[in-house]
Amino acid sequence: MVLTTKPLILLAAASIAHANPLHHKRDIVSPLPQNANAAELKYQPWLDFDTDSCYNTAAVDAGGNMNPGLEKDSGSMTDYCRELDRLQNANVYSRQRCNNGICAIMYEYYFEKDFIRSKAAGHKHEWENVVVFYDGSGAVKKVAPSCHGNYNGASTDEFRLEDKNFLGYILDTHPKIIYHKDGASTHCFRLAREKDEEIENGTGNWVVNALVGWDGWPSTELRDALGKNWPGEIGPKWDEYYEEKDDPEKQDDFGNTLRKARGDDLDQFDPFLDG
Repeated sequence: MVLTTKPLILLAAASIAHANPLHHKRDIVSPLPQNANAAELKYQPWLDFDTDSCYNTAAVDAGGNMNPGLEKDSGSMTDYCRELDRLQNANVYSRQRCNNGICAIMYEYYFEKDFIRSKAAGHKHEWENVVVFYDGSGAVKKVAPSCHGNYNGASTDEFRLEDKNFLGYILDTHPKIIYHKDGASTHCFRLAREKDEEIENGTGNWVVNALVGWDGWPSTELRDALGKNWPGEIGPKWDEYYEEKDDPEKQDDFGNTLRKARGDDLDQFDPFLDG
């Protein structure tokens, strides 16, 4: 674990964005207001985005209007999706599970597209997540950024945390995460390294968006509608949206995703148990 210091920018709160939505090259989706519990906020990652990567944004508005995403013909890898209005009108979505002295919080991020330069691979809509594990003392025990459905870049000690001093307290709980192009493949998350302190997103600072916790949605109907909206396997992994499938590996998306993020570490944690 490495502690680092860098000013944080908390981008436009959802209530402000609703009152004065920004419109650049096409209409955007207005975010939901921030509503999350203390733990979900305490461990929310700080993000930066490499210059060849889109920004995350809101996936749904309070009226149930889903983000239409961006098609393959929407220009380059970052055309229309790397504008500050995306970040200023963005949400992050979280869910927590705790048992046996360990808690895991999954933070889900929505992107409007994910293509490689040649457009030979990729798709409209993209979801990636970061799972943060912490123990009863509040210490971060593992950080697991998703990359194409895997967590091969997860670590129990090689992650960077902010150490912003607030009224004499060191808040070393926010992992630093980079959204980047994964070699010849499409985009995903990875753990930040020392060189990533040179910020590449347009704000010049690490980014935190308005967080919507599992119990912070305007309604469970809206939360479930968002979860079920996405084609194929593209979508958030926070609930059991595949119960009709015969494959038991798909019948508890949240638990199975936490199992993959945990890997061989923290084996006292049961990814399927709310305890």
